[in-house]
Amino acid sequence: SGLNGAGGGVSLCTGSQTYQVTDNFICGNFAQGGGGGIGHLGLSGGGVIARNGILFNESFQQGLTVNGGGILISGGAPLGGPGSLSPGAGAVMIDANLIQGNAAGAGDGGGIRTTRVNGQDVSRRRNNPDRWYAVDILNNMIVNNVAALAGGGISLQDSARVNIINNTIANNDSTGTAGE
Repeated sequence: SGLNGAGGGVSLCTGSQTYQVTDNFICGNFAQGGGGGIGHLGLSGGGVIARNGILFNESFQQGLTVNGGGILISGGAPLGGPGSLSPGAGAVMIDANLIQGNAAGAGDGGGIRTTRVNGQDVSRRRNNPDRWYAVDILNNMIVNNVAALAGGGISLQDSARVNIINNTIANNDSTGTAGE
């Protein structure tokens, strides 16, 4: 399990450039931070999460909103004062996974949660969206996941360039029971 971090099963933190998490069975993990199964936290470009079974993982902490039962993709917190932006998460591809039975027990995104994917990259290249960090969610089965707040299957926040293509997203639930 994970405590106050990201990723109960697999934790990928800032600087994990061009990582590949492929052909694994990630099952029954728990995190008190985000990403019960897999947590990508911080700026790490070129990541690939492909052909995995991501099953029955949970993120939960009573009293706090923690997100991403199956997978969390999150940029780091803004480092400056008020009004500053996140450095972003970097580009990530989530392809051909079975994401099933995961729970965001106190937050958003039972299957997948993205947050702070974009920030400084958009500010630096306002007129060039092709150079913004992107998350590609392709060819996945996202089924039977649950979120206590919103987005039983997928939840997106501060993610300006996300492509959700050719997925099966079915029988996910949002209970609307989280404290937030």
